[in-house]
Amino acid sequence: MFLVVGQGNPGPEYAHTRHNVGFMVLDRLGLPFRRKGEALLAEGTVGEEKGFFLKPLTYYNLTGQVVAPLARFYKIPPERILVVHDEMDLPLGRLRLKAGGRPAGNRGVASIGEALGTWAFHRLRIGIGKPPRPEEGAAYVLSPFREEERPLVERVLEVAKEAVLCWAERGLLPCADRFNGLDLRLG
Repeated sequence: MFLVVGQGNPGPEYAHTRHNVGFMVLDRLGLPFRRKGEALLAEGTVGEEKGFFLKPLTYYNLTGQVVAPLARFYKIPPERILVVHDEMDLPLGRLRLKAGGRPAGNRGVASIGEALGTWAFHRLRIGIGKPPRPEEGAAYVLSPFREEERPLVERVLEVAKEAVLCWAERGLLPCADRFNGLDLRLG
């Protein structure tokens, strides 16, 4: 069993912001999400693997409050949890699958690690680029993508969806080999 967590903030004012790429990727799967407590949850099967797709509604920085209880209830080990989130340290057009690692300032990832008591879960880091000035980070992640970025964002979301499905069925290493070297800015 697996758990895929899309990071994001609830509400229409955040729907198209950089911070919501995790939600956007899960939306691409076309699954019927239903409200369960402080989350939207969908069940699905990928290949022979059964699992859950989760969009926490606690706001980005508190997602661990939803992820950890669900993982414990269904006895999903950390290495079968994939957190899909935005990443300022990668340019728009790049993504990276990785196992573990500290949050590097991502408070949503920190919340999940602290609630699970481990950093062994997997991550799909989706590049959103850096703000013009470092002190503008919070405003930047809560801003929508610019019009000229939208075609690239669409390609990234489609490839990220493929990466999620690959991870659910085949695990981290074969999918990291397939997706980590891609640079979607090149066409």
